[in-house]
Amino acid sequence: MSPALLTLLAAAGILLSIYVAREESRQFRALERLRIGEIVDANFAAVSEYLLERVNLAKTVSRFFLPPPLSTPAPLGSFGTRAIGLAPDLAFVGWLPEVPPAQATEIEQVLRASEAPDPTLRGEDGRPIDPKTLDRPLFPVIDIAPERDRSALGIDAGSVPDRLRAILAARQSHEVTRTSPLRLPQAQDAETLLLYAPIFDEAGRFLGVMGFGFRIDELFRSALASAKAPAGAAIAISSQGASAPLFNLSSDIAADNEPRRRTLFERTMDFGQGELKFVYAVPRDLQREGLWRGLWFAGTGIAMTLGAVLLIGFILNRAAILSDEVASRKSAEDRLKVLIHELNHRVRNVMAVAQAVVRLSFTPGLSLTEIQRTCEGRLQALAKAMSILTASDWKSVSLHSLVSEDILPFAGRIEMEGPDIALRARSAQTFALLLYELATNAAKHGALSVPEGRVTLQWRIDNLGGDPLFHLHWKESGGPVVEAPSRRGFGELLVRRIAPRDMAGKSEVRYEPGGFEYELQAPLRELIDTRTPSQAPA
Repeated sequence: MSPALLTLLAAAGILLSIYVAREESRQFRALERLRIGEIVDANFAAVSEYLLERVNLAKTVSRFFLPPPLSTPAPLGSFGTRAIGLAPDLAFVGWLPEVPPAQATEIEQVLRASEAPDPTLRGEDGRPIDPKTLDRPLFPVIDIAPERDRSALGIDAGSVPDRLRAILAARQSHEVTRTSPLRLPQAQDAETLLLYAPIFDEAGRFLGVMGFGFRIDELFRSALASAKAPAGAAIAISSQGASAPLFNLSSDIAADNEPRRRTLFERTMDFGQGELKFVYAVPRDLQREGLWRGLWFAGTGIAMTLGAVLLIGFILNRAAILSDEVASRKSAEDRLKVLIHELNHRVRNVMAVAQAVVRLSFTPGLSLTEIQRTCEGRLQALAKAMSILTASDWKSVSLHSLVSEDILPFAGRIEMEGPDIALRARSAQTFALLLYELATNAAKHGALSVPEGRVTLQWRIDNLGGDPLFHLHWKESGGPVVEAPSRRGFGELLVRRIAPRDMAGKSEVRYEPGGFEYELQAPLRELIDTRTPSQAPA
């Protein structure tokens, strides 16, 4: 092999290392974003459930409240106090009936009978309201719990546009609605969200709304604490149409206050007939992390390439020296060159397969012991397939010989049916890994994990008159109910992409209730060595 070819080999190895590094960097970023996204989704689901529980609380409590006549003082009685005890972050509960302006005097009489601090109808600014000037009904607070918030009695919620909009929306939709953040007279120290639950009589006539007040800081802080958030994440909650977030939850990013890029995740939900947007800012620079990971892979690959090239160069150099010294063994030298070339080709192939197996077995979420056990099993299957190839002088391997206890766990429980095929070396390696992965998955999660489970492995050759097609069908039965995996590791990648790609074919994976099924279809010419006449009948 000339220096030019060695240079070309080194260049090819370097380009391959760069390509692998780029793909690894891209895959790392995608997997890390997916992993963080799973934590975000879990936190968001818990927060959504927490907030919807508050909406359901308002809906349920309002259905148990039977409003007495308007002339009844303190209509809530002890009902409001009991309602507040249902949720630790519920600040107050109030009753706001719909009152025509003509009955305003009656409401003031009820407020006086209830010993309200200011028994007059007024707006939130404290100014009195003249009902005669209004062309809308009044929605006064005529009772409220707890007692310390009685300063709100007599305030007409309809005098505040946002509160009036929420009340009218509740009346029209028959659902719980919410307001924007408010500073209420009885709670000036903190912004409050109000939930309005509509109340109707048996005839379907709208009577008014029951108001539920939640202090924003307590509500969202308790909601976000209900589940684990991504480490160091800052969370902002904003409402549709609002210029500023309703709530911000920040955390220390670094002890030295070093600024970091953040990866953002956005989620939205409906809360009280209004949209809430959650923005999770995670202090991870996935672009930079992926770049460093890619550089590490590129450096390792280039170092291995240069080492292999130097080794091959050294071997070729020694072979050339021996050929000059021992001219009588010219024929042996020729055979040695052929052998070295073939060895080089096979070593590169095996190293590439082994490197892919080890690299792709590092699935996020698995312990080092599980990863080691998985790698060892796959490499042993590959090694045993290579032993069979070596025994046949790397010419061909019977497909029947691969379906054995040496390569396949629980081979005795696999019903095999199909014509024997002499596979080429590359196809044999791929089939060994594929069948091992299918059998291992069945032993862990599928039919082979229970005594009564069975696996049927069938293959056939179609279209014998034209371009023959090899069709393989793996079917499991009698095992536990299977479900599609939540994450895709090397096994999923092998059966879906790697094996079909190596055989220029296509695959189909089905997680059926009766058992896992896998089908592979590929041109027969990609599996056997068409240059060997003895394999033509297969």
